Amino acid sequence: MMAKIWLVLVSFMFIWKPQTQATIDPQSVAEAASDFGNEMYDLSIKFSGRDFLKQQFDLSSDTLNVKEINGTQMVLDIAEKVERMLDNKVKAVEKLVDAAERANFDQEYNDSLEYEYFNALLINDKDNNGDYLPLGGEFILTPDDHFNGIEVNLTHSTVQVPTNVYNMGTEVLNHIKFTDELDSTFEENYREDPTLTWQYFGSKTGFFRNFPGIKWDLGEADFDEYDCRKRPWYISAATSPKDIVILIDKSGSMLGILLEIAKHTARTIIDTLGDDDFFNVLAFNDTTSYTEPCFENEGMLVQANADNRKILKDSLDNLKAGGLAEFGIGLKDAFELLDKYKETTIESECNQAIIVITDGASKRHEEIFEQYNEDERVRVFTYLMGREVGGAEAIKWMACNNKGYYTQIATIADVDENVSKYIHVLSRPMVIKQIYNTIWTNVYMDDAASDEGLALMTTVAQPVFDKKNDTAEKGILLGVVGVDVPIVEILKLTPVYKLGARGYPFAITNNGYILFHPDLRPKWGDEIKPNYNSVDLAEVELSDANDTMRNAMINTLTGETKIESVMHTSNLTRISVRNNSYFYTFLDETPFSFAIVLVEPFGFYILESTEKYFDDNHMPDTDKLYSDFDVGLENNASVLREAIDWRFNGNVTIARYWPYCSWSTEENKYLRKVALVERLYFSVLDTELAPDCDVDMINHLLLDLTITEEVQNHWETKYAAEDATGSGILTSFLGMRSGLSRWYNNPDFDSAYSFSEDYSETIEEDYYWRAVELGNDSILYSVPLVTDGSTPEINSTIKVTASTIVTFTKNGVGPTVVGTVGFQMLWDELASKVMQSQTCNSENIDCLLLDENGYILFSEDETQVGSPLGKPYLRLMTELVNVSVYQKYQLIDYQGMCSETEVFSSAGSTIFDPFFSITAMVSWWFHQFVMFLVQFSVYDWWYSSTVHAEYLQPQIFSFPCDQSRDYFKLKPESLPFTGFIEEACDSCKLNYSIHEVPKSNLVLVAMDNDCNCDPIEQLDITPTDYNSTDECQRLKVQRHRRRPPQCFNNDIEEDSSDCGGASFIKPSLLLLLACFCLQHLRML
Repeated sequence: MMAKIWLVLVSFMFIWKPQTQATIDPQSVAEAASDFGNEMYDLSIKFSGRDFLKQQFDLSSDTLNVKEINGTQMVLDIAEKVERMLDNKVKAVEKLVDAAERANFDQEYNDSLEYEYFNALLINDKDNNGDYLPLGGEFILTPDDHFNGIEVNLTHSTVQVPTNVYNMGTEVLNHIKFTDELDSTFEENYREDPTLTWQYFGSKTGFFRNFPGIKWDLGEADFDEYDCRKRPWYISAATSPKDIVILIDKSGSMLGILLEIAKHTARTIIDTLGDDDFFNVLAFNDTTSYTEPCFENEGMLVQANADNRKILKDSLDNLKAGGLAEFGIGLKDAFELLDKYKETTIESECNQAIIVITDGASKRHEEIFEQYNEDERVRVFTYLMGREVGGAEAIKWMACNNKGYYTQIATIADVDENVSKYIHVLSRPMVIKQIYNTIWTNVYMDDAASDEGLALMTTVAQPVFDKKNDTAEKGILLGVVGVDVPIVEILKLTPVYKLGARGYPFAITNNGYILFHPDLRPKWGDEIKPNYNSVDLAEVELSDANDTMRNAMINTLTGETKIESVMHTSNLTRISVRNNSYFYTFLDETPFSFAIVLVEPFGFYILESTEKYFDDNHMPDTDKLYSDFDVGLENNASVLREAIDWRFNGNVTIARYWPYCSWSTEENKYLRKVALVERLYFSVLDTELAPDCDVDMINHLLLDLTITEEVQNHWETKYAAEDATGSGILTSFLGMRSGLSRWYNNPDFDSAYSFSEDYSETIEEDYYWRAVELGNDSILYSVPLVTDGSTPEINSTIKVTASTIVTFTKNGVGPTVVGTVGFQMLWDELASKVMQSQTCNSENIDCLLLDENGYILFSEDETQVGSPLGKPYLRLMTELVNVSVYQKYQLIDYQGMCSETEVFSSAGSTIFDPFFSITAMVSWWFHQFVMFLVQFSVYDWWYSSTVHAEYLQPQIFSFPCDQSRDYFKLKPESLPFTGFIEEACDSCKLNYSIHEVPKSNLVLVAMDNDCNCDPIEQLDITPTDYNSTDECQRLKVQRHRRRPPQCFNNDIEEDSSDCGGASFIKPSLLLLLACFCLQHLRML
């Protein structure tokens, strides 16, 4: 009998499974969510002052209107203003070009010229005797806010000469002398257009004249390596777009130092290419190969963007010498590559060239040139490596008979000075035709700027020609003139407050690269990213399917499109899903296209006032400005100042980065409100607002100041009448579309807290734009996020921020968002309101509050607050995604940065070995001696020494990379939801219920804590390196782009007889012996 009972029990144990029993009552969870939401909503309305502010706008409604934005008309109007501004910069460049050409025409070349000038590196420096250095002297410099606080001289320019250029050379001095005449034009341009920043002239001889004059700072560098001829503005203005094949000789004769010089030459040539150029690199001996296998495709040239330039420069590291040099094969393949590329693409419409890098050729291969280049449409440039000239004749013939240039490069130090000569040859047809090629560069960071907002620049430039009659056929380029244009000057004409809630402007180049965009991130910490100026629009506006909008903008079309856009925000911690309407057009006479974005539903309406504090001519209306202080204003300046101070009295601030006026450096950082008070004060005294102030923006600001001036008193009254302290209320605040912020601190807490220190940008802050996205009559709740692995704050110090929008409608038009109000409270007070429900206070139930992106706003374990749900509750987060409560988005950050630490092996194991030490020392000294003989260059000797010393130090390398990030977005339509995590544990199934907290961005999650067995593994919230399935294929895909319209590749009057030359040097027996010994030592 007992055996039977035992058998039954055993059988039951095998077949029994835990039953799915609901331990969570969905109705009680719903009630808890509702009670909490209603209580917090009442608290929010009470202490935010939302209804009071709405009432204030209603009282002013007689003077207010809501305007519906016509996106197409707005983008055209803004574009017209931007075009006028940019055209003024072009006119400044044209005046400088004319002045330079006239000065050169009037000056006779002097072969024995001695001339003193202000050398930017030497000014104000003295020798040990206290005397000024030659080419230095006393040069008065004064800090100027317009130039980011840099010390400048507004009456004289200074001249910078790189180390590789002799600063007293005859040709250099002749060019410096005639360009001295530019100072008067520099000054005149600046007087006529005070928004101008840096103006300059870059000479073909290598010097750089800059206005206003500055002291040149080398920083930590030992040499001045800045050569203006390598800068994108110089190269682009000096040449037309070009298709280049670099052909490198890798035969056995190039073994050793010659191949290293050849690689450096090729890299330097690649650095002279820009986004409008296409190129590839071939290497040949008895066969021809591509240095980068990914680009080994018949008829393929790749765009010379930053990524491709780096890839092909890196590919040269793998180049090895060996075999015989079959020049015929190499030249044939190079010509056929250009031919095939021309047949397969519409891009090849301008200059084509082959650049040959070799140590010599035994014959001319005339039959190749007759077959492929009889019409000389492809220019050939040749660079002879080393001091030997045995094969120089054939190499020079190739260049001189194909409208090119021949150059000999004996040492690495010769490379920089000689490589750029091909650029001036390519410029000849343009010079002969006297056609001024106006170019605009990609965006770049001004190293001198102290603030990122001021640092982004573009440059407009034009070439300068030698117009003397005896040089006309030679097409001599004198240099390039440039003017910097801060991007902020464009943004001043596109203020975001005019674009409706969450609207923004952006612009791109003809290559699709971003000129400016709110998601352009040029810095990584304090480090400037290498490829920040070649971020494609498709890498930011990720939802533009098939690049439809991007391509339309590149094709200079005017139009509009609607896109459901998914964008990462809040320092890449959140996503926003928006219905964006894009309106775009082109900027005439530039390579740029411009767009504005309006976001539904509030973005198409904007508030306007019929009353103006300043008219369009900047004239003030004192009655409106100071109606409460009208007695004695005209005669009493102190009363006037009191009136203005009163408007900004108390906890009031304005957006830090907004261009209400052209702020000085200090004003921009710290004193904007004080500075604006000064401007308004003098606007009445002078009966005119300063011309550098934005009248519309200041009118909007003063309107908000007037309407909100009683809000402070309202908050103070509410705090006294209600139990603000008992509810844990710390601060009440508002942020208006004009950039105005006000706040009131609870006197029972730390009254020194300044809301503006943490939230200085109003409409760009999370509390503002997320509240707009949440919508009307809803409260947004947030806490500081913990996304970097840092330890969260103690719960009593965590501030919960609650915010909600204030809207205004008139005559059925609207609503428009006029501002956001809210408050901050202690987290533990919010926690007590959650725990007062019977459900969440149960010992068997854990409750969580999650926001719309899955971050924890409340947990009974306060260390989890601010973390993503998947970090402590991976199974639950996975389940909520599977049942569509949250939607998962994977976004690629194409502006990511990765870092690696390279640790070099220690020499500790050999340091005490005397034989090793002696051998190493002898080998090193012999290496240095041979290198000296081979290169005979002090610069190379020093450079190799410094590199040797640094090589032993561990270094952290950062580099651009694509990074994948996972984001989550709440789907309210899936709520409420109650379910089980089927495989939570072996012995139970986790029961949970999730409900929306009414009128908020939150959901309440209740779960059975008797079945909590989450794995040790947590959600990794750090970005991961993203690699497409076929990286090489991705690199080969060349997005649509538009080349500049002008091209200058040939002129029948061109005199190409000046095609370079070299001197003959006899080979040295000692040198050959040393090279042999060095190679032998390396093989040991």
